[in-house]
Amino acid sequence: MQIDPLALLQLLQLADSALPIGATAHSFGLETLVAEGTLTVESLTPFLHDYLKESGTFESIFCRLGYRLTIDQDNDSFITQWLALNARLSAYKTARESRTASATLGRRLLQLILGVEDHAQIRQALQISKDTREDIHYSTAFGLVGGILGIDEEAAVLAHLQQTLLGLVSACQRLLPLGQSQASSIVWHLKPVLIACAEHSTAVDEIALFTPLLDVASMRHPVLTTRLFIS
Repeated sequence: MQIDPLALLQLLQLADSALPIGATAHSFGLETLVAEGTLTVESLTPFLHDYLKESGTFESIFCRLGYRLTIDQDNDSFITQWLALNARLSAYKTARESRTASATLGRRLLQLILGVEDHAQIRQALQISKDTREDIHYSTAFGLVGGILGIDEEAAVLAHLQQTLLGLVSACQRLLPLGQSQASSIVWHLKPVLIACAEHSTAVDEIALFTPLLDVASMRHPVLTTRLFIS
């Protein structure tokens, strides 16, 4: 895998947990699991392992599909497939809060990139989704940006997974007695899982998702007595 220096620096910025798209406001159901005692510091590493293997692989497939929309597509074909891809991903997200969170982050990511560089395809993706009131999901937006910037597909998928893991661990640091050193250790030791997820996501025709615990937790999140997160 070879990346030119500019693409590498852009990729590092996209994978930064401090990327200003509002990811720190979302726990994707983790807050409910912690409040109900299901998720603890002791169970966090195996939980994140399973989360990534299921949800991480699933989202990585859509990241790849978003990336591939930038390759040899005429304008009409791009519009049709972009809307269909995001609508398909929305259909898998049964929990309203998580679905809305994903769509919010996806839209903000494209807006952020468009604010620093004017890319016609990103502008078009934003506008057509706004006109049709279709969601723009984070994983498809990340892949689209990676393709437009000329970042290697595998590197873009891994960066998306890294960003996902950092966001989840950051949320847990605010929900659990989880120190910085322990959080860094968890992220470090889960990197082989990220690689495995990226490898499994190459099977773009075999999309499946089964996350009932997270879905129900996300659905119950609005009725928590106190909340730190939007989702």
